[in-house]
Amino acid sequence: MEDMISKIVDMDKKARDITAEAQKSKIDYEHQIIQTKEKIKNDYLERAVERVKINQQTAQKKADEALKVIQSKNAAIIDNLEKTYSEKSDSWVDEIVSRVVGE
Repeated sequence: MEDMISKIVDMDKKARDITAEAQKSKIDYEHQIIQTKEKIKNDYLERAVERVKINQQTAQKKADEALKVIQSKNAAIIDNLEKTYSEKSDSWVDEIVSRVVGE
């Protein structure tokens, strides 16, 4: 009878040890999952920040190129207007004066 009780106590102790080990493994796995989740999240955020930087640089280059084209067109228009003014300003003044005076 004592032997039977001893075996039951031993089996109970082994069962508790197995349960404790399983509980410890569960907690360890939960910590690993949390760490892995945080790592994935941080990696994703780092990639997103890098992607935003690249997109920003690309957009800035496109904007700079568009600005250069516009500035070039504006410079050509200004040159054309100045050339036309220098060629025709005297005749315009004469025409305006003659219309005002009525000649």
